[in-house]
Amino acid sequence: MTDPLPDTTTRTYQTLYPLLHLLFHMALAGKLFRKFPGKGSKFVLKPTERLLLYEELKPAEKYFFLLETFWVDADWKKLQAGYFGHSPMNTVSGVLEFLSKQQPEKKIQVKVNRDSHIYMMFLHWEYFLHYFSFFGFWEVTRDKDLVAQQEPKRLFRAESITPSTFGVTISEILSEARNLYYWNLPFRRKMGEWKAIPGSACYDENTKRFLKIKPKSNKSKTSIEIDKGKTGDPFFLPFIPLFTEGELQKSLPREEVKFVDGTYVFKASLAKNLWRTIEISADHTLLDLHNSIRMAYRFDDDHLYSFFMDGKLWSHECFTSPNDDQGICVDEVRIGELGLFVGQNILYLYDYGDMWRFEVKLEEIITESPKPRKPQVIEKIGKAPEQYG
Repeated sequence: MTDPLPDTTTRTYQTLYPLLHLLFHMALAGKLFRKFPGKGSKFVLKPTERLLLYEELKPAEKYFFLLETFWVDADWKKLQAGYFGHSPMNTVSGVLEFLSKQQPEKKIQVKVNRDSHIYMMFLHWEYFLHYFSFFGFWEVTRDKDLVAQQEPKRLFRAESITPSTFGVTISEILSEARNLYYWNLPFRRKMGEWKAIPGSACYDENTKRFLKIKPKSNKSKTSIEIDKGKTGDPFFLPFIPLFTEGELQKSLPREEVKFVDGTYVFKASLAKNLWRTIEISADHTLLDLHNSIRMAYRFDDDHLYSFFMDGKLWSHECFTSPNDDQGICVDEVRIGELGLFVGQNILYLYDYGDMWRFEVKLEEIITESPKPRKPQVIEKIGKAPEQYG
């Protein structure tokens, strides 16, 4: 089930169990489970109603829901638990095109020499070599020299891959009809697009320049007819012809974040005995929350800052200050449309030099009483530190 790397123990970190690591992120990205604070620094996973809907799907439908989650909703930077930690986003289109032209079940030597095109193409894939294997694209063997040289366990490079018939076929469909750059939402948010529709054209010029998508090469003689569909079509649509009638008919509905009205109560803490509790309307923006926290601690407004919605520093799930040249700006989003849940911990980083880190926890969403016209501090515990002390 967990398919651990060699020499793991019961105390080994999750990242040394590639399949477990993948499924953990799939469960969260697909909203089958939600993460809640537990005792101390631990957290607990609780199932959502979507898990019951998932269990009702047919096997092929379950597979393509997970593939959709992997392709559309998962942050590939978080998934990469390999030694060097590079995301293969920039090379996946080349790998898919290469794979679609291979003979199924014929072993491909990846480690021919360090200057070969194949070796360089897979150089930074690491854990994604496992992930594509789990999804049935290929079988992979680890570079034997890494084992002999006792390299770190998380350093994974391929000796060879053996593509499956299914992997060769599905690679062509993904390459033609499900371009990762257009479909992966965490990547599009990183490039500054808020509320992008999977598969839609990129409206942001920076994203367009980054993509530099090359024209497709000539198809092989065995190519199948691929229905690319239109924006808004289900992810699984072009894969239906691969199955007998009725095997692949539906998936779980994509959950659009709905506006949740009310008064949001945040606890912004700098230390265990130092916090400010702030009430703010669902109609206010993250810019308003920034100013509320800053003024509650009597800080100047002269530095860059970010809100990391998953609580992890420098993650892609962030909103940035108006003067930042990356990410989605804090004045573009209202509190009520962020899909926040009670108990969620947000990391608010103020001043990239001094690195003031505030833990911002959503304590409550009040829907019965009138919303505040302006954000207000309702509780102060502890003396605020000197900003430049």
